[in-house]
Amino acid sequence: MTVLVTYARVRSALATIRCLGKHNIDIVAADDRTPSTSFYSKYVDSSFIYPSYKSSPRQFIDCLNRNIEKRKIDVLMPISEETYIVSKYKEHIKKAKVPVPEYNSIALANNKSKLLAFADSLGINIPKTYRVTKIEELHKISETVEYPAVIKLVEGRGSKGLQYVYSKSELIEKYKYTVEKFKLDSANYPLIQQYLKGSGFGVSILFNHGDARASFTHKRIREYPMSGGPSTARVSIKYPQIEKFARTLLEEMNWHGVAMVEFKYDELTKKPYLLEVNPRFWGSLYQAISAGVEFPNLLYNMALDGDVKPVFNYAEGIKSRWFLGDCRTIIDYIKIKDIAMVKDFLNFYDSNLYFDDLSFADPLPAVAEFMIPILNYIKKGRLSFSPEEER
Repeated sequence: MTVLVTYARVRSALATIRCLGKHNIDIVAADDRTPSTSFYSKYVDSSFIYPSYKSSPRQFIDCLNRNIEKRKIDVLMPISEETYIVSKYKEHIKKAKVPVPEYNSIALANNKSKLLAFADSLGINIPKTYRVTKIEELHKISETVEYPAVIKLVEGRGSKGLQYVYSKSELIEKYKYTVEKFKLDSANYPLIQQYLKGSGFGVSILFNHGDARASFTHKRIREYPMSGGPSTARVSIKYPQIEKFARTLLEEMNWHGVAMVEFKYDELTKKPYLLEVNPRFWGSLYQAISAGVEFPNLLYNMALDGDVKPVFNYAEGIKSRWFLGDCRTIIDYIKIKDIAMVKDFLNFYDSNLYFDDLSFADPLPAVAEFMIPILNYIKKGRLSFSPEEER
């Protein structure tokens, strides 16, 4: 059997490839550019470049179809935002299993405004959120908002477009700047949310047409940037309340495939609040695999056999890091003299510690990952510390 893994540059693709490769599954990796870190994995049998799924979605799908037929691929596993395009054109992919959510489910998950309203209707805690329909409303809203506050894009992942504001004038200035920068129309004006101070959590889940088949929860230890972004260090835990929230939300969406539901615990109210749903594989995927929940292999078998035996038990206290990203973020902790975080970073001898990218058994992807910032600097005069960033 052969699996096609797209967007091979990211850590979640590498974790998927290593997981499936250890089960002796043949793997084809693909991306829309090189260098792509996973192309250098020993588990990849072949690779190819496809057209941009953003600018040429139909050509992207046609290229996938040609390679699916040519390489006799049985299962297609989209990894990142190309999942949206694959889901939208899923009926055009005839010769491979495609275990992704329905497009209307992804569209709901990807729209924070609609998602939060839907979650609120289910009794799931959401941050206090202000929706702007006209720029003229900003002055009135700025009088009501408690500061600091957060400006977020309605659609988008990670820290893209994220802005923290500490006064009325700053809110108005940065809000207008965000609208102009991203050329947003009134239907997609950013959200304004209450600021939540506390730890972040992620509940990763596999669903089979609305029924949960696997679950895993982690707590964030560090992230880059510190103000909010991808986690660079985290630990596996159990958190029944948010696990119930995540499960209820995805059940009501009749979810199919994988997702990670993100929450933030607020130290002031002592409650967890829903932030967003990541409707695809997530950057910290290798941690779940290390703790005993092999999401890629479960998804693969579910695609082929129709179902899998549920996996809800896993090892707690498993730590994992994205090494290159953690090296970058620890610089910021040194600047603010957070000695506890620096000590934790320097502890490389914990038997429960795993790395997203480093592997003695499969070293070349990490070498490629370290070379990418250098190539970025040579080409563009700036450093990008992750293959996940646009180059």
